[in-house]
Amino acid sequence: MRPRALLTLLLLLTTACAPMVTLEAGDPVRRIRQPQTSRLLAADGRVLAELHGEQDRDEVALDDVDPLLTQAVLAVEDRRYFLHAGVDLAAIVRAAVRNVSAGEIAQGGSTITQQYVKNTITGPAQTLERKIEEAALAWQLEQHHSKQDILGRYLNTAYFGQGAYGVAAASRHYFGREPTSLTLVQAAQLAGMIASPSRFDPYDHPEAAHARRAVVLRALVGAGVISQDEADAAGTGDVGLVDQSVQEQDLAPYVVAEVKRLLQHDPQGLFGILGTTVDERADVLFTGGLRVHTTVDLTMQAQAEQAVASVLDQEGDPSAALVAIDPATGAVRALVGGRDYNDPDDPFARFNLATQGRRQPGSSFKPIVLATALSLGISPDRRFPAGDCVTFPQIPDWQPCNYGGTSYPELTLREATVHSVNTVYARLAVELGPQAIVQTAHALGIDDDLPSVASIGLGTAELSPWDLAEAYTPFATLGTQHPVHLIDRIEEADGTVLWEHDDETRRVLDQAVSWLITQTLTEVVARGTGVRAKIDRPQAGKTGTAQDNSDAWFVGYTPDLVASVWVGFPEGRVAMRPPTTREVVEGGRWPAQIWAAFAGAALADVPARGFPVPDLSIVTIKVDVTRDCLPNLYTPADVVELREYVRGAEPTQRCTEPAGPPIDDVPMVVGLPLATARRLLADEGFLVDVRQEVSALYPTGIVARQRPVPGATTLERDGNAVVIWVSTAVRTRSAVPDVVGLDVDDAQTVLELTGWVVEVRRSCGGGDCQGLSADEVWAQTPEGGEVARDHSLVVLTAAPASP
Repeated sequence: MRPRALLTLLLLLTTACAPMVTLEAGDPVRRIRQPQTSRLLAADGRVLAELHGEQDRDEVALDDVDPLLTQAVLAVEDRRYFLHAGVDLAAIVRAAVRNVSAGEIAQGGSTITQQYVKNTITGPAQTLERKIEEAALAWQLEQHHSKQDILGRYLNTAYFGQGAYGVAAASRHYFGREPTSLTLVQAAQLAGMIASPSRFDPYDHPEAAHARRAVVLRALVGAGVISQDEADAAGTGDVGLVDQSVQEQDLAPYVVAEVKRLLQHDPQGLFGILGTTVDERADVLFTGGLRVHTTVDLTMQAQAEQAVASVLDQEGDPSAALVAIDPATGAVRALVGGRDYNDPDDPFARFNLATQGRRQPGSSFKPIVLATALSLGISPDRRFPAGDCVTFPQIPDWQPCNYGGTSYPELTLREATVHSVNTVYARLAVELGPQAIVQTAHALGIDDDLPSVASIGLGTAELSPWDLAEAYTPFATLGTQHPVHLIDRIEEADGTVLWEHDDETRRVLDQAVSWLITQTLTEVVARGTGVRAKIDRPQAGKTGTAQDNSDAWFVGYTPDLVASVWVGFPEGRVAMRPPTTREVVEGGRWPAQIWAAFAGAALADVPARGFPVPDLSIVTIKVDVTRDCLPNLYTPADVVELREYVRGAEPTQRCTEPAGPPIDDVPMVVGLPLATARRLLADEGFLVDVRQEVSALYPTGIVARQRPVPGATTLERDGNAVVIWVSTAVRTRSAVPDVVGLDVDDAQTVLELTGWVVEVRRSCGGGDCQGLSADEVWAQTPEGGEVARDHSLVVLTAAPASP
C-alpha cells in the first residue's frame, strides 16, 4: 500500500475511534517507557531478589549483529519489512482471515515496527484501542527514523526469555557468544524465540525449540539466504547452549524461583493484571518495576534450611523438602525445595521438590482418610480387625500388609492411627469407598487429580510437600482453611497496588471432626510412630513411609505452625536402607527429626498454647484405652487414661474384662500352638498381644517366645498383657545333622534344637545288635547331610535300651 493511502486509512481509523485513541504529534520515541528493576520482598520488606531487565541489556549497533541473525529475524517476523511503511495491510488482512477461520487470535500480522512500539510504548494489551494506537505510532515512527535505525532498536529491545532483553544479552546468555559470531543454528534459535520465548525456551522445551529452529531455517531457504543443504546441516547440528550458571545469589532461592513461576505461568489464574500470556507477564515482571511482597519469613526460612542441614549432614544423604505455613492466615513462611539450588554439579538442584516433586505420602495421608470416616459418623474408637495382612475378594490383586509384617490384635481406629496400622486403614478405605476419600482431599485443598482406588487410603496417590502442608492446616484451626499463598500483594514502583491476596476463609471440616483428628494425632507424637518429633509444647502430626522406604514424610502442626517434611532422593524412588543410607529411613526418623529441629527453633519465642476447643459440649472421662469402655475394678491402671469426647459420643458401658485380678505367675506358652496359648493365657486373666517373627526353630503357628518370661510376677512393661511372638518361618530346606553313633537321647536333642521333628524306632535291623551299644543310633532317614524341608520328620533307628 502506498504511504498516502496508508496514512488516509490510519486517519480514518483514528477518527472513527477518537474516543479511544489520542495521538501526539512528533517522534514517538519520546514516549518510550524505560524498563525498571522489579524486586521480590520478604514479609519484613527485605529484598529477596532483583529481577533485572535493563541491567541485562547491552545495546549494540546493527552492524555488530551477525547478518545471519538479522536475516533470520526478518524471515520469520516480517519478511516485507523493507516494503511497508510501518504497517503491512496485506499481512493484517491475511491474519484477520486466519483468525476468523480459527475462531480466535491465531496470527497477529504485526510488523517489526509495530512490535517495537508494543515493546516500548503501548504494552501488550490485546484491545482494539491498543492495536489502532500501535499501528498509528508505527507509521509515525517510520516518518522520523530509517528502516535500519528501527531494526536496530527492535533487536536491542526484543525479549528472548529468562530475563534477557536484546540480541547481545541473549547471545551471551544462551551461547556465551557476542552477537557478531553466531552460527547459523544459533541465529535460527534466537530468531525463532521472539514469537514466544517461554514456549520455545531451549532449556525447558528442547523439542519445541528444535521444531521452531526448523521453521526459521525453512524461511531462510525460502528467502534465498541459505541453501537447502546448509539448512539440513544446521538442522542436525548442536545449538551449543551453555550450562545455566548462577548470575546472582538470591536469598531463599527456592522461594524466588517459585514466585517467578507463579507469576509467569499463573496456574490458578490470579495474575491476569500482569498480562494474558506467559511472555507478557514475564515482560512486566522483568521490566515493570514491580514490588512483589511475599509471605516468607527470612528467620524461619534460615531455621528450616538449618534444620534440614543438621539432620542430613553427611555426603551421600538424600535430599529433603519442607513447606511451613501459618495456619491462621495460610501464609507460607518457609520453603526448602532441595539441598542447594546453586549447586552446579547437581542436575536436580533447580527442581523444586517442595512444589513440583510428587511422591507417595504413605501413612501421612491417613489423617485425610480419618477425616472422611469421622465426617461420615464413624467413631475413632470403633474397633477393627487387624492382623498382619488383609485380602479383599472384590480386589483380588491387592493384599496390603503392615509395615515390617507386624501383626496386631483387634484395634480401635484411634490406636490404628497412632501405630499406623495399614490393615485397619485398608479395611476402612474399602468401607468408605475411594471416591469419598478423594472428595475429602479436594475439600482440604489438594487440587491434583487423584486415583479413585482403594489403595489411596494407604497413601499411594503422589502428592507434593506443599499439598500435604495445605491439607493439614484445617486440623489446626477447627476446620477452617485460609487459602495457602506465597504472594501477599503486588505494587507498581510508585506504590499503586495492582493485586492483593484475598483471604476467602472457608469451612472445610466440622469443628468436632477436626478436633477429634487433632486429639488422635497428638497421641501419634506422644506415644506412637512420631515420638522423635516431640517439642516442648502441644503438637500433633503423622509419619509416612512409602513402600521400600523410598520416600519418608512427617507432617506436624501446632496452633501456630504447620510444616510438611519429605526426605528422599530427587532422581526417583530409591530404597533408603543401608548401604544406600546410613540407616533405614522412615517417617518417624529423619523427617520427624527435621520437624523437631525446625519447629523447636521457629517457635522458641512463641508462647506455647493448647489447640482450640470446639464450641461444643465436651466431656472428660476415664476410659480403658484398650477396649474403649469405662474401667472396672480389675482394669490395670496403666491402660486407663483421661479422654475428651463430644458429649453424646463418649463410652457409657462398663468394661466386662478383665473379670478378675490376674494371677501373678505367667504360664509357659512357648512351643504351643497359637490357639492353645491364647486360651491358656485368657483363662488365667491375661490380655494377649500377638506378634509375628521368623523362627528357624519353630514351625509356622507355634509360639516362639513370650514376654514376660514364664514365672514372672510383674507385667509393668506391657500392662495387663502377655506379648507372644508366633513363628512365621518361611519353609526353607536345610541339611539334616548327622547323628548316627550318638545316644538316642543326645541325637534327639540335637535334632529338636535345630527344628526337626523326631521319631525314634528300636531295631537291630534283623540282626542280634552285636557291636551296638544300648540306645545307640545306627540309622537315620533322611541321612546326615541330606537336604530336607525345615521342621520335617527325621526317623532315628536305635538299638534297644539295655535291660
